[in-house]
Amino acid sequence: MEVDFIRHAESDITVHDDQTRPLTPKGRAQARQLVKQLKQYQYQAIYSSPLKRAVATIQPLASQLNLPVVEDARLIERKMPGWCADFNLYLRQQWTDLDFAATGGESIHEVQQRYLAFLASLPDSGLIAIASHGTAMSGLVELTMPGQGYAYFNDLPFAAVTRFNYTNGSLVLLGVKQ
Repeated sequence: MEVDFIRHAESDITVHDDQTRPLTPKGRAQARQLVKQLKQYQYQAIYSSPLKRAVATIQPLASQLNLPVVEDARLIERKMPGWCADFNLYLRQQWTDLDFAATGGESIHEVQQRYLAFLASLPDSGLIAIASHGTAMSGLVELTMPGQGYAYFNDLPFAAVTRFNYTNGSLVLLGVKQ
C-alpha cells in the first residue's frame, strides 16, 4: 500500500487548544492548492487526524474526489503535556531522546508505534491519503532513515506531502512532494 501523508496547512498558533486550532487564511489557501496538486491521484480512501486543522486541510481534496474523510484518533499529533512556552527546547529534548516525554505527554517512539498500528489496520494494497502532523510524519521518516527525523521536521513546510510504502509491516520512504 502506498500512503501520502499530508501535513496540515498553516494553523493559527494563537489558539492554544490543540483540538480546535483553525487554519489561517494562508492555511486555507494551502488546502485549496493541495486539491490542484493531488486531484489526479486515485486515492481509495482519505483518513485524517480528528484535530480541526488536519480535517480542514484534507476536506477540500476529499470533496473534489467525492470521498469521505475518515477521522481516526490514532492519527492525532504527539500528545503534549500542555502548551509549551519553549516549544523548541521541548522538541530538541524529544529528538535527542526518542523516549522522552514530560508528564502527560507522549514520546516520539510512542507516536511511531501508534501510527504503525494504524497502518497495520489498513488494507494491504491501494493508495490512501492521510491528513497528519509534522512531528508524527517526522517520526515515520526517523523510522525509515534513523537520525534524520529532526532535520526533516525542521525543513517540513505546512501542507507538504510525503509518500511511503507500507507492506507486511515494513515502512519505506518513497519521496517528498512540496
